[in-house]
Amino acid sequence: MKARAPEQPEDSIALRAAVLAALMAAAIAVLREGVGRSSLWPVVLVGYPLAFTVAHLTRRSRPLLLRAAVSAIAIVVVVLFAASITVGTIAAVQVPLAEVFMVLLGLQALEASGRRGLMVSLLAALVLVTLAGVFSISTALAPWLAGWAFATLLALALAHRSELERLPRLDGAASRPSAGIRTALGIAAAVFAVVTLLGAAAFAVAPVAGTDRSFTFPAELPPSEAVPEPGGLSNPSLGGADPARRAAPGEPGGRRSAFGYFGFSDELDTGVRGRPDDTLVMRVRAASPDFWRGQTFDRWDGRTWRASDDHPRPVRGGQPIGIPRVLDDGPANDFAAVDQLVQTYYLEQAGPNVIFAAATPTRLYFPERTIFQMPDGALRAGVRLDPESVYTVVSQRNLVTETALRVSDATQVAPEIAAKYAAPPETTARVRALAASVAAGAPTTYDKVRALETWIGAHTRYTLDIPPLPRGHDAVDQFLFVDRRGFCEQIGTSLVVMLRELGIPARLVVGYTPGERNPFTGLYEVRARDAHAWAEVYFPGVGWQGFDPTASVPLAGDAAIDGAGTGALAYLNARIDLPAWLGPVLALLAVFVVLSFAARSWTRRTRRVRAARPTSWAGVRLERLERLGRRRGRDRAAAETTPHYAAALGALDPIHAPALAAAARVLDASMFSGRAVDEAAASAVDGLLELLDQNWDRARHPEDLVPTPS
Repeated sequence: MKARAPEQPEDSIALRAAVLAALMAAAIAVLREGVGRSSLWPVVLVGYPLAFTVAHLTRRSRPLLLRAAVSAIAIVVVVLFAASITVGTIAAVQVPLAEVFMVLLGLQALEASGRRGLMVSLLAALVLVTLAGVFSISTALAPWLAGWAFATLLALALAHRSELERLPRLDGAASRPSAGIRTALGIAAAVFAVVTLLGAAAFAVAPVAGTDRSFTFPAELPPSEAVPEPGGLSNPSLGGADPARRAAPGEPGGRRSAFGYFGFSDELDTGVRGRPDDTLVMRVRAASPDFWRGQTFDRWDGRTWRASDDHPRPVRGGQPIGIPRVLDDGPANDFAAVDQLVQTYYLEQAGPNVIFAAATPTRLYFPERTIFQMPDGALRAGVRLDPESVYTVVSQRNLVTETALRVSDATQVAPEIAAKYAAPPETTARVRALAASVAAGAPTTYDKVRALETWIGAHTRYTLDIPPLPRGHDAVDQFLFVDRRGFCEQIGTSLVVMLRELGIPARLVVGYTPGERNPFTGLYEVRARDAHAWAEVYFPGVGWQGFDPTASVPLAGDAAIDGAGTGALAYLNARIDLPAWLGPVLALLAVFVVLSFAARSWTRRTRRVRAARPTSWAGVRLERLERLGRRRGRDRAAAETTPHYAAALGALDPIHAPALAAAARVLDASMFSGRAVDEAAASAVDGLLELLDQNWDRARHPEDLVPTPS
């Protein structure tokens, strides 16, 4: 077997610096995503540059002691990594493996004496930036990704330039590429711009992955405090109203956070006014939007919602935890097809210990092995869910149609569901009369729901500016007949109460609307103001179906609600308030840039043309002879000598062949000897060129040409 030739040392400092920049940008991107311990920062910021410097200084000697030390340290690092792994799952090893990989990259850089080793480092940077992309949930990765991409393109351009420098010329001298470092920078910048534009376009139209997969999903908890009562509700964002820490009478309680939603508690008082602010509370990765359900309420007293059964049961499991069906779900559906939706929740604020999920959760990836399930199917954690908590839910969604909902027979509701969710609630006589009159002509449960939604949408308005609920007044009666304006809690409650008056099982659900999809990360950004309440209606054979009457209610003072844009431009436009004068200024700037590039291109072309023109006496005459030959129909070949070309022209014009041969000898002698041409020879060449110019313009056949004067 033929041994591989030893690698040549790489002398290009620019190439080595570009590879180092790409590797550091990728490594910093990984560290900024929270992957790796803080001790890795000195490795990247100090160790990597030091390793590249040592490799450059020792590129020719390659000390044996250094190579032995690198090998020994690498073995120790791998052994320590193997000893630290106690659980053999992908989730358990992915972060430690990334840490080991980053340390080994520093050791590999010490031996990157040649271009091959530098290309290995460049490939490793690609692996790191891919890893950062896997962990990233925000646009904070973007500047590091851009830096890595530009440095990588520059390194590739410089590597090509370095390769050209090593190619031998035909005469044995080392060749010199025409492209310098500035040219390499320009090429890298141009390619970077094109790739960025194409990548942005592809990202804008690419679908979001969200189907179930065979490997584990993200699940992580920071150090968390246990909830005082196992399975109990905790919501520190409510301050003194936190169900787990209610202030004792007479003791001051903490204030509710601006992002705290009063619906994530053990009761929901519809007399409370005010809504949460615009704080980002969580990000959700999912293939499609849905309502992120939190919990439900079924007992109504005219003002406040509560859950009639608040006794959680523990659910234990591994990864994942299987979520059992509950009695309140009713029998498995008979009419509807189902699909799966995978959602990963990244919490940004300390909120309730409610585990949010779309539709019906079937599996949960959660760091704790025990969670708690309420009788309505809602899930709770046994610990507080603080910022940086991550969990993944696999949900089953019914793909129902209007036909399936109309076919569902309301008389087949299970007795236990009817007793809990269809019992007539406490309300006024005119609310009962209104429900009966609006739904009188509707033949099915589904049609009754739609009729009530339509009436609410036509006779009420959505607004946050509503007067306080008078003491002792029924909240639904006040909303439907007096105020006729309110927000989602009043609107959803009114639909649930009127449906129950008709004997239709219904309940109030609280959670979040999908939020706004960030086109750059693919995640739904859920803000505190997205907290929402809506109705769920039970259809036998299908299950619980959500209805959002708030969507049917127009904004106060508006004729309609415009749909929000979901593209990148709409996303940026909603967040960037630009002054009116900026548009014309940017347009003028764009015109200036285009004109500048055009002028620069024209200047460069003019310089190239001027540089290509001959300046010597022989060069000028030879160029004129080539133009005349082109006119005669004979171009000069790239490697053709002057005498050979003159002979070819003489074959086309035998009358002037002797003069052409003599002129070729004069031109060759002038170009290669460096001596001045005597006046007689120069005059003969100029005279021949003038004569050929006249004759070859006037005639195409040799017999018509004027003989050369002797």
